[in-house]
Amino acid sequence: MEEPDRREANGDATQDPNGQEEHEQADSSPENNPAVNDPTEGSPPIEALAKDAGSDGAAAEDAEGDQVGGKVADLERLRDRLEAKDRHIRELYEELAAASLAADEARTRAEAVGLHAGDLEEERVELKERLRAVEKEERKRWRRREGQDRRVARLEREIERREAEIERLQDLLEGRKSEIEAYEGEFQDTLSRKDVALADALRRVEGLQYDLEERENEVVELRATIDKLRAELDLEYELRRRIAEPANRLREGIDLFNGSEHLQTVNSISKSLGQPKVLVALETGDSSPVILTFVWEDITWRTYHANPGLAVREPRVYLESSGEGPTNVDGRPSNAHIGSDGRVILGL
Repeated sequence: MEEPDRREANGDATQDPNGQEEHEQADSSPENNPAVNDPTEGSPPIEALAKDAGSDGAAAEDAEGDQVGGKVADLERLRDRLEAKDRHIRELYEELAAASLAADEARTRAEAVGLHAGDLEEERVELKERLRAVEKEERKRWRRREGQDRRVARLEREIERREAEIERLQDLLEGRKSEIEAYEGEFQDTLSRKDVALADALRRVEGLQYDLEERENEVVELRATIDKLRAELDLEYELRRRIAEPANRLREGIDLFNGSEHLQTVNSISKSLGQPKVLVALETGDSSPVILTFVWEDITWRTYHANPGLAVREPRVYLESSGEGPTNVDGRPSNAHIGSDGRVILGL
């Protein structure tokens, strides 16, 4: 009664090649691949291995009845070894899951810093692809192996390779952590330097604003000065226009003489010799002076020059000549006189 059940179990384990190939293709897709979600589901169950071992033991017991006790003991030891291997494989998958989680954490930290995110993401994808490839290969190995010894040897080699891969991944993760820490330090240094540069720039901007305000004040002052100079220039143009007329130039020259100290000299002489004959004349030319001649009855005479031009240097009023006796202006009529206030007045 036990032998047909074992043969049925053995028959279920060995399918036709076409059916096995279709099953492998269905398992290769991400939706139908349980190893992607659970690392332990990619390995054949221990119970199936035990059934296979039991079916093989039953066949061997029917063939060689004298070796039943030894085969059963071997099968029990083999089952124990397979269970230990399966637990070890589960532990390796858990370590791989922890390594994958650590890689995800490293990727998250790298994204927070903004450095090497693409490399870590590609590495994580590569690890997932390699994990899928390894799991697919492992399933193929479990389907294709013909004997327990070869399956155990392959499993041991795969375990060694997985352990080496895990060690390499751990070393790689440690290296990535060190790189991330270094990049974080560089980022902090760069950030501090940028803060210092920003503070310097702000100070420079404040200084430039202060300079700009000073320049604006200078511009306002210069504009006021320009307006003042323009007003003075307009006044000077007006004075020049007035002085350019002979009558105005003559009056300006007389006013200039009345405001000088030479008027006191003329008044002092007039107190002793009487009122003089006054002759005022204007030479031709824009910058020519006004000539004032004072004659006291063929006793003495004095000639003064008064230049009302704005560009004339001091002294603008000065004694040009003087003498005793008659002068060459005696025959010319007087055209001015000294008023009661002692000032020269144009006209008689």
